[in-house]
Amino acid sequence: MPQISIILPVYNGLPHLKQSINSVLQQDHNEFEFIIVDDCSTDSSWEYLLSIKDDRIKLFKNEVNKGLFFNLNFLIHQSVSPLIKLWAQDDIMHSNCIKEIINFHNENPQIGFSYTACDYMLANDNNPVSSGVIDATPSIISTELHARIAFLTGSISSNISNATLDRKALNKVGLFNENMRMSGDFDMWVRIAEHFPVGYINKKLVQIRKHDQQLSRQEKYYVNVLKEGIQIYNYLLNYINNKQKKEGRLLLRNHSLLFYYTLMVKAFLKGHFKIGCIFFNALNYFDNIWLLSFYFIRNRVLFPKKYWQFYADNSQFFK
Repeated sequence: MPQISIILPVYNGLPHLKQSINSVLQQDHNEFEFIIVDDCSTDSSWEYLLSIKDDRIKLFKNEVNKGLFFNLNFLIHQSVSPLIKLWAQDDIMHSNCIKEIINFHNENPQIGFSYTACDYMLANDNNPVSSGVIDATPSIISTELHARIAFLTGSISSNISNATLDRKALNKVGLFNENMRMSGDFDMWVRIAEHFPVGYINKKLVQIRKHDQQLSRQEKYYVNVLKEGIQIYNYLLNYINNKQKKEGRLLLRNHSLLFYYTLMVKAFLKGHFKIGCIFFNALNYFDNIWLLSFYFIRNRVLFPKKYWQFYADNSQFFK
């Protein structure tokens, strides 16, 4: 049995799919299984996948489109290894990626999942673009620290491509929530971190491609992200202590909820009353809308410099 399974959902993956898969097949550590499902692509992704000749690859194809988190669960069910490396069709692994991940998990068997540092690429440019931020996050992240980071930045992993799951954690918390379209990964990290520490590999082992077609970068889906985020934060608030709850609420009001409050204001100003009301109802359900109004006026209108200083003071938690 290989120690690690690499799983890849594919949907209309060209033109970057070939480079992404080659970066996996050319790893220094070559003992792995590579399980791929094509989610009813309408380009030539499936034909390309069929052309690959490598005994480590197992191919599956959906007859109808199922979505990301259904496919991740399907691939997990097909895998056999104790470690499960998530992968994406746009991204590139450095040649030492799998070796470093296996070594890290062997040295830290207590963790439920790990994520790595990464560089970014623009849509059609393979040259890495570094964020320039020095990340001082420790290699082992406790439940308490993970909660703080989650309140401050949302998903601790910037992408599924830099995350690796330990099967023992999945046996404890279950699989991805298939009812979520946008935030199933964030939901998974929060559920695992309730029971296990999180591992951080502070080495840039992957390059993640950013482009406008990604759902998380399209404003029309922000309402979905807010609704799913509220569900996740409610779960998180249920398993931390009262001091952390108070701090978490403060962080949310200064960051995530402030962002969505700003979108609400913009929607109303543009005459998009239906969208504005959806934001209003979601925010008011989760928190006191008048308190959020106070934070908006203070941070965005009266004292924006202090607001940005908040980011500078917490920069070690930003990826």
